[in-house]
Amino acid sequence: MSEPNSLYVKIKITKEKLDQFFHGKTPPQLPDDNWNAWWDTRKMYSKQALQNIPIYQGESNRHILDEFINDQDFACFEQYDAISQDWIFVSVFFSENYTEILPMLAFLKELAHYQDHDDKGTAIIYDFLWGDGSVMAYLEFSNQQATLKPYTKITEIAPTMLYIANQTLEKAVDSFNRKLEG
Repeated sequence: MSEPNSLYVKIKITKEKLDQFFHGKTPPQLPDDNWNAWWDTRKMYSKQALQNIPIYQGESNRHILDEFINDQDFACFEQYDAISQDWIFVSVFFSENYTEILPMLAFLKELAHYQDHDDKGTAIIYDFLWGDGSVMAYLEFSNQQATLKPYTKITEIAPTMLYIANQTLEKAVDSFNRKLEG
Protein backbone atom coordinates (compact mmCIF):
# COMPACT_ATOMS: atom_id res chain seq x y z
CA MET A 1 0.00 0.00 0.00
CA SER A 2 1.27 3.45 -0.88
CA GLU A 3 1.66 6.11 1.76
CA PRO A 4 1.15 9.84 1.25
CA ASN A 5 4.07 12.03 0.32
CA SER A 6 4.62 15.35 2.06
CA LEU A 7 4.41 18.83 0.57
CA TYR A 8 6.87 21.59 1.46
CA VAL A 9 6.56 25.10 -0.01
CA LYS A 10 8.76 28.08 0.78
CA ILE A 11 8.67 31.13 -1.45
CA LYS A 12 9.56 34.77 -1.13
CA ILE A 13 6.56 36.99 -1.79
CA THR A 14 5.30 40.28 -0.38
CA LYS A 15 2.33 40.04 1.97
CA GLU A 16 0.29 42.28 -0.33
CA LYS A 17 0.87 40.07 -3.36
CA LEU A 18 0.23 36.90 -1.34
CA ASP A 19 -3.10 38.40 -0.23
CA GLN A 20 -3.93 39.28 -3.86
CA PHE A 21 -3.29 35.67 -4.83
CA PHE A 22 -5.41 34.38 -1.95
CA HIS A 23 -8.34 36.60 -2.98
CA GLY A 24 -8.22 35.29 -6.54
CA LYS A 25 -8.81 31.92 -8.15
CA THR A 26 -6.41 29.71 -10.05
CA PRO A 27 -7.36 29.78 -13.74
CA PRO A 28 -7.43 26.64 -15.90
CA GLN A 29 -4.03 25.58 -17.19
CA LEU A 30 -3.05 23.73 -20.31
CA PRO A 31 -0.11 21.35 -20.43
CA ASP A 32 2.94 23.12 -21.86
CA ASP A 33 6.46 21.88 -22.56
CA ASN A 34 7.41 22.07 -18.86
CA TRP A 35 4.33 20.15 -17.70
CA ASN A 36 4.82 17.48 -20.38
CA ALA A 37 8.56 17.06 -19.81
CA TRP A 38 7.94 16.56 -16.09
CA TRP A 39 5.01 14.19 -16.68
CA ASP A 40 7.12 12.08 -19.04
CA THR A 41 9.64 11.45 -16.22
CA ARG A 42 6.97 10.13 -13.82
CA LYS A 43 6.60 6.38 -13.39
CA MET A 44 3.07 5.19 -12.69
CA TYR A 45 0.63 2.40 -13.46
CA SER A 46 -1.77 2.88 -16.38
CA LYS A 47 -0.16 6.20 -17.25
CA GLN A 48 -2.24 8.42 -19.50
CA ALA A 49 -1.05 11.37 -21.56
CA LEU A 50 -1.27 14.67 -19.68
CA GLN A 51 -4.17 16.29 -21.49
CA ASN A 52 -5.96 18.00 -18.65
CA ILE A 53 -4.64 19.78 -15.57
CA PRO A 54 -7.44 19.90 -13.01
CA ILE A 55 -7.69 22.88 -10.68
CA TYR A 56 -9.20 23.21 -7.23
CA GLN A 57 -12.75 24.50 -7.17
CA GLY A 58 -13.52 26.96 -4.40
CA GLU A 59 -14.54 30.51 -3.59
CA SER A 60 -10.92 31.67 -3.61
CA ASN A 61 -7.37 30.40 -3.31
CA ARG A 62 -7.51 31.28 0.41
CA HIS A 63 -10.64 29.16 0.82
CA ILE A 64 -8.91 26.21 -0.85
CA LEU A 65 -5.85 26.52 1.38
CA ASP A 66 -8.02 26.85 4.48
CA GLU A 67 -9.78 23.60 3.57
CA PHE A 68 -6.41 21.84 3.66
CA ILE A 69 -5.42 23.50 6.93
CA ASN A 70 -8.73 22.66 8.61
CA ASP A 71 -8.65 19.02 7.53
CA GLN A 72 -6.59 17.18 10.16
CA ASP A 73 -5.90 14.33 7.73
CA PHE A 74 -3.40 16.53 5.86
CA ALA A 75 -1.53 17.80 8.96
CA CYS A 76 -0.88 21.24 7.45
CA PHE A 77 1.09 24.18 8.76
CA GLU A 78 1.35 27.71 7.34
CA GLN A 79 3.40 30.75 8.32
CA TYR A 80 4.44 34.07 6.87
CA ASP A 81 7.61 35.85 7.98
CA ALA A 82 7.13 39.59 7.46
CA ILE A 83 10.86 40.30 7.78
CA SER A 84 12.16 37.79 5.21
CA GLN A 85 8.87 37.87 3.25
CA ASP A 86 8.88 34.07 3.13
CA TRP A 87 5.61 32.17 2.95
CA ILE A 88 5.83 28.56 4.12
CA PHE A 89 3.15 25.93 3.71
CA VAL A 90 3.49 22.24 4.48
CA SER A 91 1.25 19.20 4.42
CA VAL A 92 2.71 16.18 6.17
CA PHE A 93 0.21 13.75 4.59
CA PHE A 94 -0.37 15.32 1.19
CA SER A 95 -0.87 12.68 -1.52
CA GLU A 96 0.31 9.39 -2.97
CA ASN A 97 -1.23 9.93 -6.40
CA TYR A 98 0.14 11.95 -9.32
CA THR A 99 -3.30 12.88 -10.60
CA GLU A 100 -4.24 14.22 -7.15
CA ILE A 101 -1.21 16.54 -6.99
CA LEU A 102 -1.91 18.24 -10.33
CA PRO A 103 -4.30 20.85 -8.85
CA MET A 104 -1.71 21.82 -6.21
CA LEU A 105 0.98 22.15 -8.86
CA ALA A 106 -1.35 24.39 -10.90
CA PHE A 107 -2.10 26.39 -7.71
CA LEU A 108 1.63 26.88 -7.06
CA LYS A 109 2.43 27.71 -10.69
CA GLU A 110 -0.21 30.44 -10.54
CA LEU A 111 1.20 31.75 -7.25
CA ALA A 112 4.57 32.31 -8.94
CA HIS A 113 3.01 35.01 -11.15
CA TYR A 114 2.40 37.09 -8.01
CA GLN A 115 6.03 37.14 -6.91
CA ASP A 116 8.35 40.01 -7.68
CA HIS A 117 10.73 39.33 -10.56
CA ASP A 118 13.75 38.61 -8.31
CA ASP A 119 11.86 36.47 -5.76
CA LYS A 120 12.79 32.80 -5.45
CA GLY A 121 11.29 29.72 -3.88
CA THR A 122 10.92 25.97 -3.83
CA ALA A 123 8.13 23.44 -3.54
CA ILE A 124 8.72 19.72 -3.06
CA ILE A 125 6.34 16.78 -2.88
CA TYR A 126 8.43 13.93 -1.57
CA ASP A 127 8.61 10.90 0.67
CA PHE A 128 9.47 12.63 3.92
CA LEU A 129 7.97 10.11 6.36
CA TRP A 130 8.35 6.69 4.78
CA GLY A 131 11.98 6.78 3.68
CA ASP A 132 12.11 5.52 0.11
CA GLY A 133 13.79 8.73 -1.07
CA SER A 134 11.37 9.45 -3.91
CA VAL A 135 10.33 12.86 -5.24
CA MET A 136 6.91 13.24 -6.86
CA ALA A 137 7.41 16.87 -7.84
CA TYR A 138 9.97 19.63 -7.43
CA LEU A 139 9.16 23.21 -8.40
CA GLU A 140 11.72 25.97 -8.62
CA PHE A 141 10.34 29.52 -8.37
CA SER A 142 12.26 32.18 -10.27
CA ASN A 143 11.41 35.08 -12.60
CA GLN A 144 7.70 34.84 -11.71
CA GLN A 145 7.58 31.24 -12.95
CA ALA A 146 7.39 27.90 -11.15
CA THR A 147 9.28 25.36 -13.21
CA LEU A 148 8.80 21.64 -12.66
CA LYS A 149 12.14 19.84 -12.48
CA PRO A 150 12.49 16.18 -13.52
CA TYR A 151 13.83 15.09 -10.11
CA THR A 152 12.72 11.64 -8.97
CA LYS A 153 15.05 11.08 -5.98
CA ILE A 154 15.89 13.26 -2.97
CA THR A 155 19.59 12.91 -3.81
CA GLU A 156 18.91 15.32 -6.70
CA ILE A 157 17.85 18.05 -4.26
CA ALA A 158 20.43 20.42 -2.76
CA PRO A 159 21.27 19.06 0.72
CA THR A 160 20.66 22.41 2.43
CA MET A 161 17.22 22.73 0.82
CA LEU A 162 16.32 19.16 1.82
CA TYR A 163 17.55 19.75 5.38
CA ILE A 164 15.37 22.87 5.73
CA ALA A 165 12.33 21.06 4.28
CA ASN A 166 12.86 18.11 6.63
CA GLN A 167 13.22 20.38 9.68
CA THR A 168 10.07 22.30 8.77
CA LEU A 169 8.10 19.10 8.28
CA GLU A 170 9.44 17.72 11.59
CA LYS A 171 8.04 20.80 13.35
CA ALA A 172 4.69 20.23 11.61
CA VAL A 173 4.68 16.59 12.77
CA ASP A 174 5.41 17.69 16.34
CA SER A 175 2.62 20.25 16.21
CA PHE A 176 0.22 17.69 14.73
CA ASN A 177 1.07 15.20 17.49
CA ARG A 178 0.52 17.82 20.20
CA LYS A 179 -2.94 18.57 18.75
CA LEU A 180 -3.82 14.87 18.79
CA GLU A 181 -2.70 14.56 22.41
CA GLY A 182 -4.41 17.76 23.53
